[in-house]
Amino acid sequence: MKNGLWLLLALASTTWAETASVIRDSDLRDKPFLDAAVIGQLKKDNVVDIQMRQGAWMQVKSENKLTGWIKLLNVRTGKGSEGGSTLASLNPFKTGSSGSTVTTGVKGLSAEQLQNAQPNPEELARLKNFTASEAEAQKSAAKEKLIAQEVAYIVMEKTPASDDSPKSRRN
Repeated sequence: MKNGLWLLLALASTTWAETASVIRDSDLRDKPFLDAAVIGQLKKDNVVDIQMRQGAWMQVKSENKLTGWIKLLNVRTGKGSEGGSTLASLNPFKTGSSGSTVTTGVKGLSAEQLQNAQPNPEELARLKNFTASEAEAQKSAAKEKLIAQEVAYIVMEKTPASDDSPKSRRN
């Protein structure tokens, strides 16, 4: 009975693996860091099995059974380069063995969706409802014991779209 259960679990884990396609030539690394050793190359349209995800990385097994880490933005779930979805993430993750932490936010939009994008003035108006008055901001800052500091703007050339002059502002 125990042997049958282990066999069933082993078969189930292999059939539940998620398949993906590499969408651009990519390095396969031994760890999920940009400065990790490159252990192989994956070409565009190679099919891989996703083993696990960690932040902005996926551990994958290639068609030639090589297992390593690839940036998740270089992978599309499902077989083939058409169909499936580009993976998205909003996770803090370590960028290298140095331990620098950054946040990446990616929304998977197709080229067609980007080309057909239209401004939405109603949503912009809704966003303006979330602004705080200067008095509200000062009250909130005082409550949190924040200390005002002078921060000078970087002097930049004026552009036709901007009439603002560089000023100092309290933050």
